[in-house]
Amino acid sequence: KEDIESGANSAKAGGFTDICCMANTNPVCDNESVVRYIKEKAALTNINIYPIASITKSINGKSLTEFGHLIDAGAIGFSDDGKDVEDSFLLKTAFEYANFFNVPIFCHCEDKYLASNGSINEGFYSTISGLRGIPSISEEVMIFRNIKIAQYCNAHIHICHVSSKGSIEIIKKAKEEFSKISCETAPHYLSLTDEDVYNSNYNTNFKMNPPVRGKQDREALISAINRDIIDCIATDHAPHAENEKEQEFEIAPFGIIGLETAFPVLYKLVLENKLSFKKLIEKISINPAKIIGLKNREIKIGSQANITILDLNLEKIYNKEDIISKSKNSPFIGQKFKGWPVMTICNGKIVFKRDKI
Repeated sequence: KEDIESGANSAKAGGFTDICCMANTNPVCDNESVVRYIKEKAALTNINIYPIASITKSINGKSLTEFGHLIDAGAIGFSDDGKDVEDSFLLKTAFEYANFFNVPIFCHCEDKYLASNGSINEGFYSTISGLRGIPSISEEVMIFRNIKIAQYCNAHIHICHVSSKGSIEIIKKAKEEFSKISCETAPHYLSLTDEDVYNSNYNTNFKMNPPVRGKQDREALISAINRDIIDCIATDHAPHAENEKEQEFEIAPFGIIGLETAFPVLYKLVLENKLSFKKLIEKISINPAKIIGLKNREIKIGSQANITILDLNLEKIYNKEDIISKSKNSPFIGQKFKGWPVMTICNGKIVFKRDKI
């Protein structure tokens, strides 16, 4: 579906010089040898890759990983991405360790019992499509719980892939009381709604977790970016093989690829006057670097030359055959976008150059 080399190549094409890889891989990034393997392979890719290790062993939610050893091996944070840690005491202990080592916990916030094996956002379109819905409260109640536990431990919580208006309201209020909160959304939540999922005629490339939600949620997310409630935008790149996605909607796995289309999809919001170009760069580049503690990121003499060159006038259709990732599970295939990365420079080396023709 993807390996370190192909994922890095996909990132380069998207203009990324630095990426964080989540732990929900095979094998799970839950021990020092896996972290070191990632770092060794990453060194051959000519971009910077930062492993996020799992909170619990095998992402089973039952016992914590060895935080100190994993950090020594190169992990920059912890997440059971794809699952929430249901055991509140275990999560509290994880936050205590994270606070001691001064690293963030990246939380996938989902009550699986409320999600109840759903496939799309619960609402009008889940009803008329006959697909079981995932209510926004499945995300919101766990965001509230996780923030409260982090606040109690005075630990940095980073909330992944925020998708709903209700989640924004919870995060906004919590940020007024507690400063160690950061959060992200993803390009698909800012560009798609559950109506698009319905109109796709059960195209499983529109299936992700959390699901894209309604128009009011999308508008609330865009507003939250402009008001700095949402700190950054992450791709949530989740590759799957075509045979996996070519199943019934309810059986197919969640997730879409997003590294190569992140900028053009988001730049469309700039062209629609919903987001400033400055704010976009802040959310997709500057703030993510701050959250994971990267230093010396400015473009100035003496800094590391990590630079993305963008052609804001380049307009092209995103074709399946152009995809560099091993996987092709994107809802944006066949769409025309304006504004593409044309050169990626990492650590002073040109690592990607786009043929415009």
